[in-house]
Amino acid sequence: MSQNAAARMLDDQIVNEWFPVANCSDAQPGSMYPFLLLDGRYVLVHGADGVVGVFEDICPHRGARLSLGTFDGDRVQCPYHGWQFATSGECAFRPAHPTMPIPDGCSLSSVRVQRAYDLYWVCVGPAPRNLPVYGAFEDKPGLTVALGPKPMNACGPRIVENFLDVAHFPYVHANYLGQPPHTEVRDYEVAVTETGLEATNVVAWQPRPGPTSVEGGDVGYVYGMSHPYSATLTKVPTEANGGELGGFSLLLVASPETETTCRVWLLTTINDPDGDLQSFLDFNTIIFSQDVDIVESQLPKRLPIDPRREVHQRADRMSLAYRRWLADRGIRYGTTLND
Repeated sequence: MSQNAAARMLDDQIVNEWFPVANCSDAQPGSMYPFLLLDGRYVLVHGADGVVGVFEDICPHRGARLSLGTFDGDRVQCPYHGWQFATSGECAFRPAHPTMPIPDGCSLSSVRVQRAYDLYWVCVGPAPRNLPVYGAFEDKPGLTVALGPKPMNACGPRIVENFLDVAHFPYVHANYLGQPPHTEVRDYEVAVTETGLEATNVVAWQPRPGPTSVEGGDVGYVYGMSHPYSATLTKVPTEANGGELGGFSLLLVASPETETTCRVWLLTTINDPDGDLQSFLDFNTIIFSQDVDIVESQLPKRLPIDPRREVHQRADRMSLAYRRWLADRGIRYGTTLND
């Protein structure tokens, strides 16, 4: 993280949030997985013994990128002067002084890491907050498929707000999630909960409201927000759109590399134990690709928090509540509060 970026985030609660940095399937034992997060460069090291550590991707000696070096499953070797580090972060060997004691200051700088939802999550701050609440993953084991990480040149709050917006369905996702002239957004409710925000009675007309539908109809959703760069969506099952087995849940998380670039994950959990997860993955890939150009085109790049900065409509009730919640939670990163 640059000194300017670090100075801007001294009073920003974004540092205490957890963000996904890798799929567990991608960071196998014996691997080294570099990534960017909140303007800083880090590396996830998965030792051959199963120990997982995350460190700043910077050698304490002369600042070289450690991930340009090698990892044999036991030690990371810096590409510049050959310093070796254990998976605990301790410096284990300095080739230029092989017999001299190694000072404590030679160790790597580590950050917190945990595994959840088949992803590795990292928090770089001193007071970690909660992971996004996504009960569907545990409630329906083995019925989740993940899309991502997908790069997007947009800030996390813009990406989340797009996920919360149903008014764009008939235009950006025509013939998939909506279709003119079915464009009206009916009133819905947004409430503050113990974990964040919840929007209920959200209804959208869709060409195929259920897996066996032969004509269009209404689909009901519940949205949840328990993390500033994440949101959930749950389809409300009805007999008209496939019943209980036709329901599903989504978890979207934007992991910020910088204020205006992210890597995005989208998890889908289905209700039907015999459902085709690959078809959901293929569908989500199409929907995500349709959103990219629009969200990347938005200006200002950071989400405006002052309600006077953009014009609003009644259908924006959810996004306006989200913007207020971000400010109340102390999140400035990725918003115009960081001006």
